[in-house]
Amino acid sequence: MSTSRRAINTSNIWTFTIGIGLILWGVIWLVVKFRFGKDITGTPWLILIGGIMLIAAITNVMSYRYNRDKVLGALKSYPRVSLAQLASELKMQEKDVKSIIVDLRTEGQLKASFDPKSGDVIVLEVRGQAPTAVAAGVPVEGINPQKVDAKSQEVIPEQIYCPYCGSFVRKGDMFCNNCGSSLK
Repeated sequence: MSTSRRAINTSNIWTFTIGIGLILWGVIWLVVKFRFGKDITGTPWLILIGGIMLIAAITNVMSYRYNRDKVLGALKSYPRVSLAQLASELKMQEKDVKSIIVDLRTEGQLKASFDPKSGDVIVLEVRGQAPTAVAAGVPVEGINPQKVDAKSQEVIPEQIYCPYCGSFVRKGDMFCNNCGSSLK
């Protein structure tokens, strides 16, 4: 799981937990106030605030899953695609698409790499199946995903590290082949 995804999960857990806590405190306040006639710190408005927080956490999770499925669905159609084209097609920001691609790779649902020269996404497998190029709604036969050059994975003394993910990159590369971040 990427750092950004871990942060989102932690944020959702806290939002959900605090929302439940506020709802419970609001309900306890109502019970104590009207059942026992005692006044404790609180207000019934806590129930509304807690409910809004619960809805926000659930919506955030559902939105991420929807975007993840959108990216997976689009990548099934391309053996190679530029990040800008993919983001434009999906009506998402490039950084969000790139983050989802990295998360999908981490989860094992996607085998893909980023071209170190152009930053294009090179798709090898999506959920265990090779991508199928589609023209006018009909699958095009004979198009295989481009293989990642084994030499680009070699460790060379002139290599530097990507400042975003720590992977080895060649000196002339403009994009990290692991996370797709711009190196310039």
